[in-house]
Order: sequence, then structure tokens, then C-alpha cells
Amino acid sequence: MTPSQGMIMLTRTTQHRALFSLVLVGVVLAGCASSPQLSGQSVTDPLLRKDVYATVERLFSAMTQCHSISAVDSRITHIDKSPSGAIQKAEETWQVSGCGTTEAYKVVMRADDKGETDFSVSQQR
Repeated sequence: MTPSQGMIMLTRTTQHRALFSLVLVGVVLAGCASSPQLSGQSVTDPLLRKDVYATVERLFSAMTQCHSISAVDSRITHIDKSPSGAIQKAEETWQVSGCGTTEAYKVVMRADDKGETDFSVSQQR
């Protein structure tokens, strides 16, 4: 291998690394761009919010044939607390937008005996 051939291989390797880096950055940015904007008020913690969102996303997609949610605005509509102040039941409205359409969903969350939260999601009319 001549020195010039070695330089050409080094240049190609550098070009491939640069191209790979650009592709990786593009994938990361595309992933960020597809995350919906969540706003409003909710009693959910990050884990419960993720679970509720997954259910809302499936319903929205099935109802609208839209697979790209751009925004979710949540609003607490009712809270029942125990005498100690712990939330026993909460109801929220999640307004979901995507593909030029908006749908509203009623989210009902109930504390269970194990300290976990059960929830249901239904279309709000």
C-alpha cells in the first residue's frame, strides 16, 4: 500500500464516520420532533403519565387513523381524597391533537389496595 492509498482509506474512514454521525444526529432529532407537547395539569407522575399516554395514543390512532400526536393538554376535573389527604380517585380530560384533528378523552384514576393506580380511558362526548 502506498502512502497515497493509505491517505485515501483514512479519508474514506473519516467520511464514513462523519456520515454516520450526521445520520445519528438526524435520528435523534427526528425522535425529539415526534414527541408530543404535554401541557396542562395532571395528578399523574411520569410513569403513570407514560402508561396513560400509551392508551390515549392507541385510542386516538384507532379513532382518527392519525399516528402522529402533536399535543396533549390535560385538565383535572375532579379529585376525591381520603381523610388523610391521599388521592383516592381523580378524573381528568386529555385533549389530544394531531393530523389536523382534536379529540377529548376522559381519564379516571383510582388508587388500589397495593398502593398502585388503576386507570381507564374513554372518549369524551
